[in-house]
Amino acid sequence: MATVKSLIRSNKINANGEAVIYLRYGHQQKVKDISSGIKIVASKWDEKNQKVNSIKGIRKTRVNESLFKSKMQSDLLVNTKIEQAKAKILEIARELQLNKIDPEVSLVKAKFIEKEIITPSSDYELIPLFKEFMDKTSKSDGTKANYKTAIYHLTAFEKTKLQSPLRISNISLEFIDNFRQFLHTDLVKPGGKEKGISDSSVGTTLKNLKVLLNYLKDRSYKVPDIINKIKVPRLEKTIVFLTEEEIDQLLSFRFSKEKYERVRDVFVLNCYTGLRYSDLQRLNKNHIHDGAIEMRAYKNQRDIYVPLTKRPLQILEKYNYELPSLSEQKFNNYIKEASKEAGIDKQVELIKTSSGNKSYEYVPKWKVITSHIAIKTFISLCGKKGISPKAVSEITGKSVEIIIKHYYGIDKETIKQQINHAFDYEKNLPYSGINSC
Repeated sequence: MATVKSLIRSNKINANGEAVIYLRYGHQQKVKDISSGIKIVASKWDEKNQKVNSIKGIRKTRVNESLFKSKMQSDLLVNTKIEQAKAKILEIARELQLNKIDPEVSLVKAKFIEKEIITPSSDYELIPLFKEFMDKTSKSDGTKANYKTAIYHLTAFEKTKLQSPLRISNISLEFIDNFRQFLHTDLVKPGGKEKGISDSSVGTTLKNLKVLLNYLKDRSYKVPDIINKIKVPRLEKTIVFLTEEEIDQLLSFRFSKEKYERVRDVFVLNCYTGLRYSDLQRLNKNHIHDGAIEMRAYKNQRDIYVPLTKRPLQILEKYNYELPSLSEQKFNNYIKEASKEAGIDKQVELIKTSSGNKSYEYVPKWKVITSHIAIKTFISLCGKKGISPKAVSEITGKSVEIIIKHYYGIDKETIKQQINHAFDYEKNLPYSGINSC
């Protein structure tokens, strides 16, 4: 009797924790694994029920309700495709038997692949697919905003350079070169005045275009095989963080609006916990055990363990462990306004590049403060206090390399203290004089 089950292979999980769903067809004590072409995050696979379950272990709350529903809808779509593929394999086996042909495993696999039952054959327009992907994704508001910007850039290129719908088949290295040049020199920014954007903005759009193309490829759209050849510029950015003195300044300031006080409290809390904003917003008393945060990260499903010191505990108690709820976009707007009012205005140097040309600009620190700066502040404070990068990696879920390269900032006073401590032995050395010419 022919059987089909769906599974993922533990030895086929890639570096991003993703795995392809296989359909294991069995007949006469022989089996053959057939790729479904569907790739998922391996930790979301429910082996017992042979289904994707992205909401397992996640408690539905008012804050994450829309994301919860989005994940359920996405799971339903994938699970439906899996069941359709399994049904098609059994249908192929039955057709062979009706024709008095043994539905042996290799033959059924070949017939399944030949039919290309899950491969969309039409050359779809790219921008509607991008919009559909953005609507379905459960990413943060900030990430969705970046997707929306990428769609704006592609739409502008379509209207200005192609004057016809941009299709999947248009994606080539020549297209990427032309699109990159357009973004650098010809793109008109909203408002209709300035032209061209920075290398950093170009890199973000190209990165998100690659995200879309990989998404389509995983769902068996016929995407040209150039994804890995699309080069995204990697720029060394200034690591901006708050010093302990600036945190004290924020905490002691009496704000003109209550919303600034609330957003200040959440920001400072995260300067001592380093949580992603999605995890910070769903944090509640159920996540606190023996004076530490214990929860599963929403983004990568990794376990988080953050011991709480006095200040973050006081803030949590102030709000009875139910933090003010704000979208990340509003949070970032309010924390800038609050930091400006509190006088967090030390000048920081920003480096911008466009078409490889660098420019330098000094801006007050409040202008660049976001929820992300709180994570950089936490990591930088950990470094100053002597906490190992490995321990910080376990807390934040970021690799040691990424932490050191993109998150760990160090102030001049810390550098001075470390140098003085390192060469402290010199003060006991006899002075022998320095010969001069």
